[in-house]
Amino acid sequence: MNLLQRLLYANYQAIAISGDSDISYTQLINQALALRQAYPALQQQAVALTFVDLQHFVVAVLALDGWCRALYLMPDSSLTLPELTIAWPFSSPLPVTSASTKLAVSIASAAPTRWYLATSGTTGTPKWIGHSFPCLSRAVKTSAQSGLSRWALCYQPNRFAGLQVLLQSVLSGACICDCSRGDAQQRINMMRQHQVNAISATPSLWRQLLMTGQLNTLVLQQVTLGGEIADQALLNTLSRLFPTARLLHIYASTEAGAGFAVADKRAGFPSSWLSQHHSGFALKVDNQQHLWLKPPQTAQASQAEQGDHDGYLDTEDLVSIEEDRVIFLGRASGVINVGGNKVHPEQVEQVLLLHPNVLQARVYAKASSVLGQLVVTDIVAAADIDRNALQLQLLLHCQQYLQRYQLPTRFNFVTGLATNATGKLNRQTESREPS
Repeated sequence: MNLLQRLLYANYQAIAISGDSDISYTQLINQALALRQAYPALQQQAVALTFVDLQHFVVAVLALDGWCRALYLMPDSSLTLPELTIAWPFSSPLPVTSASTKLAVSIASAAPTRWYLATSGTTGTPKWIGHSFPCLSRAVKTSAQSGLSRWALCYQPNRFAGLQVLLQSVLSGACICDCSRGDAQQRINMMRQHQVNAISATPSLWRQLLMTGQLNTLVLQQVTLGGEIADQALLNTLSRLFPTARLLHIYASTEAGAGFAVADKRAGFPSSWLSQHHSGFALKVDNQQHLWLKPPQTAQASQAEQGDHDGYLDTEDLVSIEEDRVIFLGRASGVINVGGNKVHPEQVEQVLLLHPNVLQARVYAKASSVLGQLVVTDIVAAADIDRNALQLQLLLHCQQYLQRYQLPTRFNFVTGLATNATGKLNRQTESREPS
């Protein structure tokens, strides 16, 4: 059953997209059917789809899933597409239809559409990863309660995390509004305007929202973190702020598809999951501390280089097993080599974020002729703080938790840290306004 069939079968009557002009599920379905009627030549073709606005995007995926042969969700940065791929002209005005319009267009799937999403390129050149619609929608939860959610879309839906939020909203009959653009204050304003009660965002974006001092003006029932390591300090803060909300941190990747969720409000995940399947995934840790996972579906050929003969994929995430918990340390490709000692930037960042006057932190390497690399950090500090005094405090603070080779050799105080298109901390650009 394709996406359009799922919505027709569910027969949702609610508002689907909240915006300047609210859009109902009936309107979305009618516009999708009208697009199929207007572009019959797209049937069984490969189509590349870009994101301009939420309504056009949702209508397009409703029309194209089960209609075209392959659907490429184009990220902001251009990737090479296979030959004979058609760029979807969806920026043109959508057809105007009424609820009573009868369209003689098939809603059945001639063959399942293959969905292609681009990896972020964090660990190398971005590449296309293909998924089936059942694989992409496997983690969606539908219930009477989930249909009452009003989701803030904080990721663009042409990325894996954004598509997951979109599918959760649409397939459960919930409402969604586009909060994927603007600074933290603009996003908070939009969330309040549209009475958002469910948010999925990276830890970096959650910290930016907290820095506005207005996150507590929202009444949230669902708090979800993903895309980066969810540290205990942030989980504790969000739990205190929204004590009645369901709090999840999700592990997923474009390569493996929808992953697993941790609901116990603790960082990492239970070590018992390494000896038993969880959410359909099998998990293991190798002697290099890499986390491997085996998804329910068979890996495609392009993923073979990451996999072993048993079907496990190397996530390239480093972990440590601490008592009953598997704790994430960071990406294997991001390790800083200080005189032969390995330093995980995310681990140092988590220590820095324990200090009450540190709002955000980014740790990275600086070349050294003696040790190879040194640890440097950019800090967003609380307002009206003596930065000279804070630097000394931070050094003493780090000495309590870190080895000598892990200590930052320089503290740069900045006004903000950039995030990339996926909402993650941008580790490839300079921070704003160092001082």
